[in-house]
Amino acid sequence: MQHAGLRWDEIADGAWRVCDPARSASDAEAVIAYVERGGDGAFEVVWLCGTAGTQTFASLDDAERAVAARYAASRRDGSPLSTKPVPIAHRPPLSTT
Repeated sequence: MQHAGLRWDEIADGAWRVCDPARSASDAEAVIAYVERGGDGAFEVVWLCGTAGTQTFASLDDAERAVAARYAASRRDGSPLSTKPVPIAHRPPLSTT
């Protein structure tokens, strides 16, 4: 399924993996978000690009527009859809003697 140029792969009834069509289907970084219909009928978007987090939308159309807008914004400003993790400083263990 295609919405706003993005690839929506249905992974279960009422659940989709939204992917960047410019990347290979086997590329893990192609996944922009997961969208799932909840028991209350609302749609939850789990963002995997840019700032990770979740958002809830009243309709699938609203969720589609939000996903498309985030994708378009990242393409417009040249920012990557996925970013490298922030490195964690490593220190030697504390001495017990």
